[in-house]
Amino acid sequence: MKITSSILSAILLVSAASVAVAHHGWNGQYDTTKEIELSGVIKSVQWTNPHVTFKFTVDGGTAKEKEWTVETNSVSALNRMSIDRSLFTVGSKIKVSGFGPLPGAANFGLFMNHLLLANGKEVVFLRGAAPRWSDEVIGNDDALHGKVVENDINKRPSTVFSVWTTVYNDNNSHGMHVISGGSAAPAEGMAPAPGMDAGGGMGAAPAAGGGMGATTADGKIVVCTPKAWTQEMGSPYPIQLIDQIAKNKKIILKVEENDTVREINITGAPHKAVGAPSMNGYSTGVLENKNKKLTVTTSNTQGSPDVVYTETFELSDDRNRLNYTLKSSTSPTVSGRYWQYQPGASVMPYGCTNAG
Repeated sequence: MKITSSILSAILLVSAASVAVAHHGWNGQYDTTKEIELSGVIKSVQWTNPHVTFKFTVDGGTAKEKEWTVETNSVSALNRMSIDRSLFTVGSKIKVSGFGPLPGAANFGLFMNHLLLANGKEVVFLRGAAPRWSDEVIGNDDALHGKVVENDINKRPSTVFSVWTTVYNDNNSHGMHVISGGSAAPAEGMAPAPGMDAGGGMGAAPAAGGGMGATTADGKIVVCTPKAWTQEMGSPYPIQLIDQIAKNKKIILKVEENDTVREINITGAPHKAVGAPSMNGYSTGVLENKNKKLTVTTSNTQGSPDVVYTETFELSDDRNRLNYTLKSSTSPTVSGRYWQYQPGASVMPYGCTNAG
């Protein structure tokens, strides 16, 4: 079958819409209907994206000794929850609970929701979950749920140039959704690609942790793979718009996922792509309304170089949100989402590492 640029661009946008759901690694991998409890000793901690991973030993020194691997949220999410790497010491005794693997799924062992430290304090990793064992709790999801705001509107951004964060409990923020031109209602955190139905059509299923991963011979999922910018814009990580127009006539768009950096050229001329096709394509931009709105035109994206994408980034009237839309030249569908301003937020190094 001949794959046209129209189909390729649709695949890219299906992937972008799917990232928010796939990021957690729950769908198709873990049994979320029940939790498993285990007690053991921490052997190692891998504090890296896309998921923090622990190894610990159960029944050490006995005939039943077994090493378990558990994963949990991203470094970015844990930082926003005030859960720090220093809490977890190799050799310390812990108790954990979480979702076990579904039969036949790529098996990390357990998706950890709760961890009881030796000092009796409980770390709650799962957003919205109540403590399981202790009244002394570490882990606050207010920032993830958009409850941490700057109350003084005059201290909020006055332009699009700021750091912007995802609100995890709002499907309009936690992933792309159809704004207009769609044929069906999207599932949670997802949106059909332009010109396609909600079933996903030609879209490939992302691997756990986000992104179009591959599976090794021993069943491990490789998630640290390059992705097109259309996928990155659907990710649940912070972004930042940086004004470098005076310096080099560019706006820099940083996306925390995969340490993505996009250059938006402010040329003042009609859009015309230059250079070879790339994952980020070639972008030009126009600022309006005292830098409160940025319209970006992108083409030369690898896989669909002739497709022209139009994005808008616009500051909300209350200066607390950055509203975003995305449309391709091959479809009438407009998808979008928003990010929120949170004081003190930053785009951190992603440093993706595949789980061992």
